[in-house]
Amino acid sequence: MASQKSVIEKLALIVGQDNVVIDAERLDEISWDALSEARLDPRCKPATALPLCVAAPDSTAQVREIVVFANETKTPLVPYGGGSGLMGGALSIRPGIALDLRRMNRVVSIDAEALSARVQAGAVLEAVDKKLNEKGFILGHDPWTLPVATIGGAISTNSVGYRAGKYGSMGEQVLGLEAVLPSGEILSTRAVPKSSAGIDLNALFIGGEGCFGVVTEAAIRIFVRPEKSVIHAYGFDTFERGYNAIREIFKRGVEPAVIDFGDNEDKFDGALLYLAFEGAKEVVAAEEKIALSICDAAGGARLPAAQAEEFWRERHSIARRFAENRRARRERGRDGIYRDWIHVALPASEVLPFRKQALAIVKRRGVDAVESGLWIRPELFSMPLRIDGDGKKDAQLILAETVEELLRLVHKLGGSMEYTHGVGVKLAPLMAEEHGYGLEVMRGIKKILDPNGIMNPGKMGL
Repeated sequence: MASQKSVIEKLALIVGQDNVVIDAERLDEISWDALSEARLDPRCKPATALPLCVAAPDSTAQVREIVVFANETKTPLVPYGGGSGLMGGALSIRPGIALDLRRMNRVVSIDAEALSARVQAGAVLEAVDKKLNEKGFILGHDPWTLPVATIGGAISTNSVGYRAGKYGSMGEQVLGLEAVLPSGEILSTRAVPKSSAGIDLNALFIGGEGCFGVVTEAAIRIFVRPEKSVIHAYGFDTFERGYNAIREIFKRGVEPAVIDFGDNEDKFDGALLYLAFEGAKEVVAAEEKIALSICDAAGGARLPAAQAEEFWRERHSIARRFAENRRARRERGRDGIYRDWIHVALPASEVLPFRKQALAIVKRRGVDAVESGLWIRPELFSMPLRIDGDGKKDAQLILAETVEELLRLVHKLGGSMEYTHGVGVKLAPLMAEEHGYGLEVMRGIKKILDPNGIMNPGKMGL
């Protein structure tokens, strides 16, 4: 590996001295993402290191030069977007180059007829959405991290957002990609909605967390600004009644733009459902009528419109707080209260059985289930957890073991251990159980494309 001095000198020639950062405080900030230290399993906590420096390119050509240099000198390279990842996908495991892509933030072009846009990978989602709004379009990806996350980061975890019920995950909105491979070759895929000419090479990077190459530009689907949008809030006396109502909505072929459902007793006595539709006014009216009649028949109570509107208005507030104080997210748990969660995908028939078993596991281990709920679809189940370390020896370990037991149960029931945040370092130890021999296939691809192992090392169990 090259010395820090030679790395800095070379990168300054590529991106300019002002775009190479060596300030210790800045290096510390960009060495971590939004993963809380307390969410790491103390049995397999990865070692971390400060980057040698941060480089901020402004073009694919500059990214290519940096990657070629890193590969030749066997210097680790970590692509970095908004830093809002929750699984440690942007952690610096070994001293290397942190590749900050946020100067690559342009909406290159908008094709109104093709309903697509070409966007550089470092563009922040909210800024892209505002640019599209000027032309009468919206960005279909609307996660809680909208004000912070970047296009490239969202693609790298194939994340879902609030409107994914209508527009799909970030990966499903990708038409084509431009990426720099570890060798320095530039791979460009054709920006079309369907092809049967070989395997889909976009899939190397959608959910790939920068382990196979650096996404520099994407052609994404865009959507006409909805003619009408409506959101409702419903209360159900039990989780089961609300879940069965949601399942019935989907059985009828109605797919809401937004479903946010949970039984957090601190917020509501019973289970609370936010349900939204958007699009052409006639379609919205028809879907709304069917869904509301199902909720009414299931015993749901309609709640004030102001409550639903507040939920929608405040959906990005967590990300704005994170942007103001990134360190606070990393240090959560230092107060002795440990928090974690699961976001799992299950066959719909297994959701209620899993929830019942999960609550029993959590209770047996002395962990609090803050909420159980669904997001976007009936198959996507979430459960935030917490344990108060006061008076409990090894509370962090107890929580980590509880999460592991829950995820192993998910695998036993035929589900997937994560549906939106990716793997990073947090879930890497369970990748073999998730994929079986498929993990060896991924490792084989990684070895061929990245024989020197420079590209985001230590992530995804690769």
